[in-house]
Amino acid sequence: MKGHVLLITYEFPPKGGPGVQRPLKTAKYLSRLGWSVTVLTVKDPMGGMMDETLLSELPDDVRVERAWSLEPTRVVALLRRLRGVARREHVRTAGSRGYTSLPRGAIRFIQAFFIPDEKVGWTPWAVSAARRIHARQHVDVVVASGPPFSAYGVAWRIARRLGVPWVADARDPIVGGYFFKPLTPLHDRLMRRYERKVARSAARVVTATDGLTRGITSRVPGAAHAPVTIANGFDPDDFAGAAAIRREGFVLTYTGTFQGSIRADVLLEAIAALKTGGSPVIHDLRVRFVGPLDTDTPSAVTARGLGDIVSLPGYVSHAEAVTEMLGADVLLLVLGPDAASADIVSAKLPEYLGAHKPVLALVPDGLAADVVRRSGAGEVVRPGDVAGTAAAIERLHAQWREGALPVPDTDVVAEFDRSELVARYSRILEQVVEEGAG
Repeated sequence: MKGHVLLITYEFPPKGGPGVQRPLKTAKYLSRLGWSVTVLTVKDPMGGMMDETLLSELPDDVRVERAWSLEPTRVVALLRRLRGVARREHVRTAGSRGYTSLPRGAIRFIQAFFIPDEKVGWTPWAVSAARRIHARQHVDVVVASGPPFSAYGVAWRIARRLGVPWVADARDPIVGGYFFKPLTPLHDRLMRRYERKVARSAARVVTATDGLTRGITSRVPGAAHAPVTIANGFDPDDFAGAAAIRREGFVLTYTGTFQGSIRADVLLEAIAALKTGGSPVIHDLRVRFVGPLDTDTPSAVTARGLGDIVSLPGYVSHAEAVTEMLGADVLLLVLGPDAASADIVSAKLPEYLGAHKPVLALVPDGLAADVVRRSGAGEVVRPGDVAGTAAAIERLHAQWREGALPVPDTDVVAEFDRSELVARYSRILEQVVEEGAG
């Protein structure tokens, strides 16, 4: 046994969505590599996306402990119940982030009152649970995965109390990120201070992208150890034996959520232009948006008269999403035009590569575009380029008709194999434990 890892993460099954995949797979493969793993996560998670099937992936020896959390989400849910609105379980429409029908602006206003985020009320219960876990079995190293970034606060508090090292695992940036923009200069300063405390108190900082690593390095110089990038990946087990759902026509599939500046508009405008122009691709084209439905996309599809081409299955389990990927002819990746998007490698992209499918990437020049180009996986079009998107669809359609669609390079695909990525993680944890023992 290499040691006992306490993995602290708010995002974990039965919650679904992309945020749970990295901690879930890390726990799974660390256990296979000989670590004793305990996961500390939230009890009775609030939110719209649930996928209990993911829990079956955990080895039997991975223990999962859950701690209650006091947060605004629960207050909103209580008020709804008092108003006679029953709480909906396993919601499949999820613009919802746990705040039910509140507008996004109101959600951000509520979040701005909390540093580092509105999950900070989880801290006292999580710290108490971690101490009980340590009392039963000595913890050798703590790993905290964020966002929510409150997990880091739990980790540094418990690491200090127990006298053990901790590792910060950053799936998204605390500062300068696309999804976590501070509302005021004061909030920005407080978040920067929080990031400095994380980077300087952790024995290691592990990030999901090189852009994240560069950002922390530039903002927090002088740390004992430079941040290390271990990318998100795909789990070969998810694709082994999974059956593709084949559909008629030339099928383009998007798995994920449209939110913020990540929108379907350019793609839909390109399809509408192809339809208006009488392009032959329209006779074969079928587009599927698989994921939580935002408020704008269904009406945008209807407004453009594309209901016969675009299907909206909504949120599905991760296993079902894999079958959708395997059944597609081309997989769609969409990022916003924001400068921060250049440093994003969407968690979907490694899985698209793992499905060995062509990719149409509507993304800015940056990390995701580089991966698509380097792998030869398909087409890259800058966000906002309607004509370029339409032309790329036509080129891919012509290749489809000839049976000559591109296939991602196997060497590049192998770079995103979760089992190998977590093996690198394991070696870092071994170093941290050895340093802590010294």
